[in-house]
Amino acid sequence: MDQVSALAIAERAAYRPAILNTGHFPMITAQNATDIQVWQKLNPQLSISNGVSPGTDVAEMGAGKGGFDGGALSERFWDEGYFLIHDALPADELEKLRRGIEVLVANGLSPALIYLYDEAWDVFRRLRPLLTHFLGDRIALLPHFWAWHVDPDADGSGWPPHRDYQGESTIGDEMLISLSLWVPLSNATPENGCMHVLPRNFEKGYPVPISEPGEVRLQDIRALPAKPGAVMGWRQDLYHWGGRASPYASEARISLSLEFQNAAFDPLADQLLGLDHPPVFLERLALIAKQFEKYRHMQSMDAETLKWANDVVDACATINHMQ
Repeated sequence: MDQVSALAIAERAAYRPAILNTGHFPMITAQNATDIQVWQKLNPQLSISNGVSPGTDVAEMGAGKGGFDGGALSERFWDEGYFLIHDALPADELEKLRRGIEVLVANGLSPALIYLYDEAWDVFRRLRPLLTHFLGDRIALLPHFWAWHVDPDADGSGWPPHRDYQGESTIGDEMLISLSLWVPLSNATPENGCMHVLPRNFEKGYPVPISEPGEVRLQDIRALPAKPGAVMGWRQDLYHWGGRASPYASEARISLSLEFQNAAFDPLADQLLGLDHPPVFLERLALIAKQFEKYRHMQSMDAETLKWANDVVDACATINHMQ
């Protein structure tokens, strides 16, 4: 076991988050958060290129292990509203990100800060063939993303039942406008809060679309356990949620999610990002900090955490203004 892993495990054993792992920020102030070296020292196994490109090529899925049958995938996707592909990503690369999130959480920091590192963006660059299959060649990243560390020791749970987008995410049942991807970095099981969905073909049998969790027939719920290396995707009107972890679960559920759209359609957000050009460091930091306010209705956060995030946005803006 290397020194970083030993440190992460030791700190994690003593760490008890205040509210759903959003924690407090006693060591990294909003001002020193703008120092790239602070984050690089925290997770030296990960990189922050701070350039207009990630700086490294990644092997895209389909180049060997991790290919997919587009026809079978599309058939199930358009029927049930989601897909799950096993062994799509290199598990050894994902392990670095898992360690990174464990270190962040052990230091009282949000798992979402993993997006400061190139490797988090590289995960989704690897999935270009999958994204192209569903969205075409003009792929844009929506500035909507999060990361989770669902802790069984802290009564952790994923996000409650919801749809990622309330508007039109498809044109009929043959053209996709937007897509959500979800990637487990640890084993996601029913015991530690794996993803659950209401398949679209089941929901079509309801008199009206589901608006409240209590309207879902329990037998229609589908749990979707997955291991590191898998990728899950769903149309953005699919009703889905993360489960609650049992205190007897053997590990935390750690995962990433990012949303995409076909850029041939009108933008679904004010700021679209490029798949091959993730934001530079300060832009990343500000973008991550903005997610806190955006998702406060989904992810419980205390006032100190929200103030920290807002102060980070201000600090980044001040530096950018001075440059």
